[in-house]
Amino acid sequence: MSIRRIGVLFAKDLKFGTRNYIFVFAIVMPLLVSLLLGLMFGTIFSEKPKLGIVDAGNSQLTDALLALDFLIVQTFPNEADLMTALEGGGVEVGLSLPAAFDAELQSGARTELTFYVWGQSLVKNRAIASAAITDRIVDLTGRATPVTISPVLVGDQAAVPWQQRLLPLVVLMSVMLGGILVPATSMVEEKLKRTLSAVTTTPMSMREVFLTKGMMGALLSVFSGFIILTLNGGWGPNPLLLLLVLGMGGIAAASFGVLLGSRVKDVQTLFAINKSIGIFIYAPAFIALFPDTIPQWIARLFPTYYIVQPVLDISQRGAGLGDVAVDLLVLAVITAALILGLSAAADRLQVQVA
Repeated sequence: MSIRRIGVLFAKDLKFGTRNYIFVFAIVMPLLVSLLLGLMFGTIFSEKPKLGIVDAGNSQLTDALLALDFLIVQTFPNEADLMTALEGGGVEVGLSLPAAFDAELQSGARTELTFYVWGQSLVKNRAIASAAITDRIVDLTGRATPVTISPVLVGDQAAVPWQQRLLPLVVLMSVMLGGILVPATSMVEEKLKRTLSAVTTTPMSMREVFLTKGMMGALLSVFSGFIILTLNGGWGPNPLLLLLVLGMGGIAAASFGVLLGSRVKDVQTLFAINKSIGIFIYAPAFIALFPDTIPQWIARLFPTYYIVQPVLDISQRGAGLGDVAVDLLVLAVITAALILGLSAAADRLQVQVA
């Protein structure tokens, strides 16, 4: 296997393949869906946590929180209005400051502070708001926090926000569209134009062709996933681990795409097959849309679960390698099986075009 030959073919595919509408579609479609969801649910132009405050004594803490540019802070005249806003999701976290709050802080007495949390708020937004409140109290007193913060959940605590439910679909689209369609379409077009047989009459082998097509699909898959996670603020505390998962998912998707392209004779058949298996590819994302009605374990029956679930665990829940190791092992086994299938398909196709 020659690195030079692979590099030449990859450069050719990169030059001409990016002009193909499938290549553009694979990048643009997830971006459009992500933008649409962001506009619908306010996750693109309003990513800042929303904090509501009831201040009975004109506390300095309120002024300090209002000055922060990474929070959207709204004041309310009474707790009833604050609770109404919390229950409807108008604010994600709420704070009720008693009239003597500043005096108690200055006296050094231990103060109890109630921190209301909307049940459907994102965990990261709760953490940001809580940390901001704690830091401002430390700034005002100049010592360790003399306040005990007691969180109280408000509203439907079991419900999952729709932007979280739909994120698996967007992530799967970004990883799978480019990873599958681009190398599959390229393989089919090469066969139709008979350039595949021309290439393999040179010293280049079919395995090198498969590897080149797979590289293109995997890189596009990772790039698209990178953009989607960046747009949705989904990198979490372990970005390198997340890149590893995207890379493994991209390799799996590209391997399936090349294998599919090697078996299909024309583009129409390719699109028909892609539509028919779409339900199996995106099934884990659709199951995640209805956590209260569909048992979530069913998603484990589909191979793409082992791509999207580690991504979500790492980006939304801060999972580490140990937490997603089993899922990644399953994904590695699936990918290895696809690569073995590719090896056999390459040998078969080498004989056919010879």
